[in-house]
Amino acid sequence: MKRTGRRLTLSNDINSITPPKSISGSAFTLATIFEDDRENYGWKIVDIKQLLPISNTARASNWALMSVRPDSFVDGTVFGNWAVTKQPWDNSLIGTFLYSIGDNYSLRTEHVATNHLSMFFNDGEIPYYNITLEEYLISDIEEIMFKIKETSQSLNQIGE
Repeated sequence: MKRTGRRLTLSNDINSITPPKSISGSAFTLATIFEDDRENYGWKIVDIKQLLPISNTARASNWALMSVRPDSFVDGTVFGNWAVTKQPWDNSLIGTFLYSIGDNYSLRTEHVATNHLSMFFNDGEIPYYNITLEEYLISDIEEIMFKIKETSQSLNQIGE
């Protein structure tokens, strides 16, 4: 694994009732925020923060950064079950932002996302985020290892 020197910052909000490339169930939503399907590249997440706009209508929210794809779930019911019972312990969990506590974020600094990042949040909330990534050139073996880790060591789609 070798750092390429390229850094990328993802800053935005998810303010649509049904964001594109998303799935909802059991009062939670999982929405795609980044895709990079190039082979032999991975992204290490360096930092996650809330990027709250200065506005009297802005509301802070809690969210989690995941590497699982919304389309890996069969339907909203299967996603909702996963969201309630398995999401906090899933290997695809990269980090969390909790507005209500002092040290308000937690990050798995050794996680490398190979293709995808998604935002997990409560329905009706607007996650504002500022995420810094570093690009790495990875070998075929490392890519396979990271992809298996991202899918919680399952080689099947979630819900099958």
